[in-house]
Amino acid sequence: MQTTKAEFARRLTAMPRSSFVVPGVAALGAAIFFAWKPGVAVSAIASPRALLFAVAIGVLTIALGWLLPRLGRGFPLTAAAQSVPVILAFVVTVLPVLHTVTVNDAFPRALGPAPAAAAPSPVTVSRAALAGIHHRASGTAALIQLADGSRVIRLETLDVEPGPDYFVFVVPGAERSDPDGGTRLNRLRGSKGNQNYPVPADVQLGRPVTVLIWCRAFTVPVAAATLR
Repeated sequence: MQTTKAEFARRLTAMPRSSFVVPGVAALGAAIFFAWKPGVAVSAIASPRALLFAVAIGVLTIALGWLLPRLGRGFPLTAAAQSVPVILAFVVTVLPVLHTVTVNDAFPRALGPAPAAAAPSPVTVSRAALAGIHHRASGTAALIQLADGSRVIRLETLDVEPGPDYFVFVVPGAERSDPDGGTRLNRLRGSKGNQNYPVPADVQLGRPVTVLIWCRAFTVPVAAATLR
């Protein structure tokens, strides 16, 4: 009787070897991806949200591999079910890194009834180089003041490593790497090009101020420039 109980417990807890195929392929793919993008790996390790997402995907994939064979499902159906969370993770985390978008805005001009030729030229108040934070990034950030008093953050010759859910912030202080206390201007519209981001009229922009590109999905910084 004791042997029968032990055998029953072993069968209940053991996973078929075939159920490790999809998790194994996913783990190998993740290792190759992080070797290709080591900065993304560093950001992922530093992000509790990214780690929680990875653990949830892993647990769900293994749980499906344990449960479905016990319900009489064969390898094809089990592998297909396990592939669903893996594909979800690929779409959310890897696919945006492979998608480059170029946006080129004209140099900002004040809007108004006066002809553009008669309007005073915009003034570049400050300019600084963008530096990547565990991500590849280059270009400059500039604060432009227009003739009507409005202000624009302009990203010029931008080339930033693509990723999911990027936003542009202005954050009081120098060398900031988090958006706390800052103002979100807009979603980053492209990973390359020249782009204008209007600053709301009620936002005080004392200097120094950091222009920060922030990944909202995984709460990690991507690139920053300090305007002084």
